[in-house]
Amino acid sequence: MKGSKGNLLLIMMTAWICLLGSFLYWMEVGSRREEKRLAQSTASAFFQQIVITRMWNAFHGGVYVPITPLTQPNKYLQSKGRDLTADNGLRLTKINPSYMTRQIAELAKKNKTGIQFHITSLKPIRPENKATKWEERWLKSFEQGSKEHGEFFEDGDITWFRYMAPLLTGPECLACHAQQGYKVGDIRGGLSISLPYSTHTHLYLFIGFGSVAVIGLIFIFIGTTLYERKQRLFDATFNSPVPTCVTDRHYTILMANESYWAEFGARPDNKKPIKCHEHRPGTSCHTENCPLTRIMGGANGYTYETVKVFAGVSRHFIVSAKPLYDARGSAFGCVESFQEITERKRAEEALEESNRKLEALSNTDGLTEIANRRYFDKVLTQEYARHARSGAKLSLILLDIDYFKSFNDCYGHINGDECLQQVAQVMTDCITRSTDLVARYGGEEFACILPETDSRGAVAIAEKIRLELMARAIPHKCSKVADCVTASLGVATVKCSADGSAVDIVTQADELLYLAKSAGRNRVEFILPLEVEEEIKRNLVQLTWKESFCCGNQLIDSQHRSLLDISNELLEAVLSAGPSSQISRIITRLLDDVSQHFHDEEFILKSANFPGLDQHVAEHGKLLTKGLKLAEEFKASTLTVGDVFQFLAYEVVMLHMLEADREYFPYINAADETDPGPGQKA
Repeated sequence: MKGSKGNLLLIMMTAWICLLGSFLYWMEVGSRREEKRLAQSTASAFFQQIVITRMWNAFHGGVYVPITPLTQPNKYLQSKGRDLTADNGLRLTKINPSYMTRQIAELAKKNKTGIQFHITSLKPIRPENKATKWEERWLKSFEQGSKEHGEFFEDGDITWFRYMAPLLTGPECLACHAQQGYKVGDIRGGLSISLPYSTHTHLYLFIGFGSVAVIGLIFIFIGTTLYERKQRLFDATFNSPVPTCVTDRHYTILMANESYWAEFGARPDNKKPIKCHEHRPGTSCHTENCPLTRIMGGANGYTYETVKVFAGVSRHFIVSAKPLYDARGSAFGCVESFQEITERKRAEEALEESNRKLEALSNTDGLTEIANRRYFDKVLTQEYARHARSGAKLSLILLDIDYFKSFNDCYGHINGDECLQQVAQVMTDCITRSTDLVARYGGEEFACILPETDSRGAVAIAEKIRLELMARAIPHKCSKVADCVTASLGVATVKCSADGSAVDIVTQADELLYLAKSAGRNRVEFILPLEVEEEIKRNLVQLTWKESFCCGNQLIDSQHRSLLDISNELLEAVLSAGPSSQISRIITRLLDDVSQHFHDEEFILKSANFPGLDQHVAEHGKLLTKGLKLAEEFKASTLTVGDVFQFLAYEVVMLHMLEADREYFPYINAADETDPGPGQKA
């Protein structure tokens, strides 16, 4: 134990013992004072009772009682008629107050209570009433003005309380005591009362206080030990080389060790408080990562890495924060320690950069700078397993440059390498998500992994790649497809399963790529998923002409009916899985007839003075533009026939021609038939 701790412990223990001793002494004095007060009050009550009894006796001039062996005539009472004989021969004697008091005292002495009375005087008539030394002392003090006296005294093993008060001369007392020279109001004597008092002990009091003292000393020892331990910890913390500071809930730095000020700079003004974010600004200030915010939010501790900027230089720290509690156990701030790891961080970043470069080199194709076959296989395996768990669709595009061997033979391998680089760049530019991956599969073949992409999205990307490559217009005079470099693409979309593998989707995409090359190259081949086919068939319903569709104009009605028939012809071709060329021809014919119908209808509505003509014409333009665009997308294999049919058959024919056109029916019926103008069909 160190000297400072021993001195502190000794002082606290001494103070505790002195405090308890003072309190015990105070309780003992108070207890004795209260005991004396209670004893004196009891004795005073007995005294007053006897005085009242004496007053009663004196008021009646004495009382007569039978003469018995114990009650003999009072030889000290010299008065006429002291003794009487009754008619029945009973002898009586007068009992005055003094004789009565003496008999009461004798009876009390025989009683088990042990209470003793003694009537006395400095001038006693009866010798037995002579005062004892202490009674004589108190009688003299009464003559000096004292009112009463009381005290405890020991008589063997018994503790007594004796009490004495003066007896004053009253008018009724002069009959006997006037001859002694007493006047009314003089102190004639006194009456002492002795009460046995139970022997009291303070054993339990001392035991109780002793127990409290011992317990207190134990707590003082434990508390001092804990305090010293915390003090040593505090000293170790604030004298350590680790920068440490204490911050309150208002972000004010309350205190900090020398290492902190040396690390983060001295306080600008020692007389003014400074906020932590002013002294050491960092990226975590005023964010949810601020340690004080976390601690005040209820966290028991928080450790994190942060960056502090000093003079434009970023420095990295590991910050550990612990709550600082008040006496009620509520957090009012935190203690933060800072361990600088700037050098370690730089070394880690350098190592990470080196590893990243090495990994990039091992995963990258040296010529095209996109992923190589090794990395492609790794990612595809991971994505297949992930999609098997999530149930999402996974798509894969395989691309092969058309007649690339001929390109190399014609333009040389250097130009061939540049061609491969441009193809890789086109594919990279056509994907927008970070999760998509473009890789060189081998030779002039490339691949593109499209996670969580359905068939429509994958086909759209593949068609975009094909068109963008053609837009580059890389000369290829040896190609049998076009004068520029083109590519054939196979698109496979699968729903991954736990018992399947990545080989399944590669095999399917490779078969579709072979189909694209067999079908003439420079095209995208894909398989429409079964659920999409079923959806198309569920949504395609044959249209039926009703007489209620007639507007009254022969030309418009005939055109409406013709367009409905062509729509049903398109439906039959779709449901019978007709060739795409046949479906494309029907779509073209349907759009041509729609265009002619719009022209004729606008002429007739203008002649009928239809007030909504301008809005109707604008709607025709929008529908026709959208129809032509959808037809082109279908030809490019980026749109399903179901979408085209949905638009042409339902939006154009059913919703617009047979429903929205009803607005002008009243105007057609009210107008005279006019020449429909050029382009009218019979």
